[in-house]
Amino acid sequence: MVGVFAGLKWRLVSSRFRHSNGASKAWQIIGWCAAALVLLVIAVGLMALRTHPVAARTVVISLFTLQMVSWVLAPLVAFGIDETVDPMRFALLPLTTGVLQRGLLAASLVGYLPLANALVLIGAAVALSSSWTLLPIALLCAVAQLGLCMVVSRAASTAMSGLMSGRRGRDLGMVIGSLLFLLYLGLSFALNRAGASSGSGASLGSGARALSQVLLWGPNGALAAIPSFVEEARWVHLVVAVLTAAAAIRLGWWWWSVALQKSMTTSPSTSEASAPAGRAGSSGAVADSLGGMVALIVARDRVLTWRDPMRRIPWLMVVALAVIWPLLVIRGHGSLYAVAFAAVMVGMQAGNQFGVEGTGVWLHMVAFADRTRARGEALGHAVFVAVPGTVIVVLAVLLQAFFRGDLRRVPAALGICLALMLGSIALIGYLSARLPYAMRQSRKSMFANGLPGQKGRNTATVLAAVGGGLVVALPAIGLAVLAVTVAPGWGWVGLVVGPLCGVVAIVVMSSWTATTYLDRMPEILGTVALGDRS
Repeated sequence: MVGVFAGLKWRLVSSRFRHSNGASKAWQIIGWCAAALVLLVIAVGLMALRTHPVAARTVVISLFTLQMVSWVLAPLVAFGIDETVDPMRFALLPLTTGVLQRGLLAASLVGYLPLANALVLIGAAVALSSSWTLLPIALLCAVAQLGLCMVVSRAASTAMSGLMSGRRGRDLGMVIGSLLFLLYLGLSFALNRAGASSGSGASLGSGARALSQVLLWGPNGALAAIPSFVEEARWVHLVVAVLTAAAAIRLGWWWWSVALQKSMTTSPSTSEASAPAGRAGSSGAVADSLGGMVALIVARDRVLTWRDPMRRIPWLMVVALAVIWPLLVIRGHGSLYAVAFAAVMVGMQAGNQFGVEGTGVWLHMVAFADRTRARGEALGHAVFVAVPGTVIVVLAVLLQAFFRGDLRRVPAALGICLALMLGSIALIGYLSARLPYAMRQSRKSMFANGLPGQKGRNTATVLAAVGGGLVVALPAIGLAVLAVTVAPGWGWVGLVVGPLCGVVAIVVMSSWTATTYLDRMPEILGTVALGDRS
């Protein structure tokens, strides 16, 4: 049965590549080569620590623990890991829980992500082998680490699947994701301060060693420390480490078994239907003109963003990246220019406007199938993103300037950031009609991820929007350079020219979006409808 599960998973993975067209295959191969290069660099970097046993153990203990945390929390935060190992797909088959667990575990080992983890773990095993006789033990520990991550991750995903199928569960995921991001910011700030206070990084190293001494008592830290215990003949510590790791794997397996039985024999309580939020029904917007259509779409996007946690998460990330991240991570003058990264993320919120609707976009096609309303719909999405985005960007730049003493750089920085934001909004709005992609409309399964064959469109849209935003912002960037090298007055010119270029781009692109949308409605509907059938 294990072989059957692994074979099925391999056929699913390989068939996606075989059924891709020539261009898609070429891009996939390029992506694999790039990913392999990055993984190779990481693995070689870990292997280079082999001659420094103390540093290697410190790094690998932290690596193993972070790997475990990532495997457990990624499905909760991103809401989706691997639908091919969704246990509900096997609920009607006459399989015992033990057989199903072994089969699902074998299927989990087939794919790109487990292969990437295995390559990194091989590098970590070599790093832990100060002598080559320790390499077999280190490799066994690496295998146990991969198995522990998968077992605990599947157990947590299965146990949380019922909760995450409802809006409250997704709210919980949003809160946890936000806390994790803030934790990252806090750690970055602490490490920056430690490195800055020591000047040579010694404080940073001592902090990492102290942290590894704590993590050593966890199951992942114990697996990373076993080779060193063998080398140093610390047999009591070795026995405790082995028992700790074995107990963690056994408990994870038991938790997974209980969660599997419960998920396949009970129906989760969900609340898909809910009353309209706020006063959306009394907005008074009438879609009989360009202005009325814009007001209608803005009010609708506001309601949907308020109701759906998955739409609120990106906005929370934008606020954190614009206000907190530059302040904590980037030190010295010029940190206000780092707000540009968050400005581009604001533009991304206007992406794939028709794919979000799924088959529901046919209502728009019936009701708004004329040029004025189609343009009003495109402008409405842009206005909804641009208004709060402008407030966030302006406040973030002013805060960075106030705390860093960079008030003279404010005009130039605002010109660049606003131009980037508006340019991204314009480009990604047009790409919504030119290059739409399907999004899953059902969130009932925690194991559901992106649609096969659609990720390339998603990536291409994001990259094109970033490039387009940069092109629109080029005049503002040039004027900012003049403000630094010639006279500060050029910064004020950039503050006028940058947003003006962005507004012109939105106006022009909304017209092109309407034309493309009206010309390609059947193709758009056929593409985005895949999200409803998955």
